[in-house]
Amino acid sequence: MSFDAALTAEAADLLYREAGHLDRREWEAWLALYAEDAVFWAPAIVGDEGFSEDPDNDVSLIYLDRAGLEARIFRIEGGDSFASTPLPHTAHLVSNVRAVGAGGPEIEVSATWLVNSFRRTDPPILRAGRYAYTLRRSASGLTIARKTVHVLDDRIVGPIDIFNI
Repeated sequence: MSFDAALTAEAADLLYREAGHLDRREWEAWLALYAEDAVFWAPAIVGDEGFSEDPDNDVSLIYLDRAGLEARIFRIEGGDSFASTPLPHTAHLVSNVRAVGAGGPEIEVSATWLVNSFRRTDPPILRAGRYAYTLRRSASGLTIARKTVHVLDDRIVGPIDIFNI
């Protein structure tokens, strides 16, 4: 699979919009970027270098399908979530976006990320990692079919949620 600059620019636009929706707490607009069969997965670190590989049998930080994402947003908006009460402010930085494999309807995209999460009740939390996306082309443009979030931290401080990684 080769690098495609135009496709990378199109994918980067989607990733930047996603980050902006999260930072502005535009939950419905954020969810609209995800395909109906989408999966959001944050595997846990295993040992010094690896990550869990099977969300059905290994520990994960987060593993949600589209219905799970919808339920998560419902709890966030309703105040029924310890991890989001009070809701922190976030600033997502997404970089090093690279799209490969445009041979079919799905596009593999990688990126690095940094998220600063802060609320008055706690010290700021800075997290970083790598994203691996599977994007799918639809009539309305690119959608997120799968998002894997590799959190590069061997000690998780504070809650982890869809909006702060």
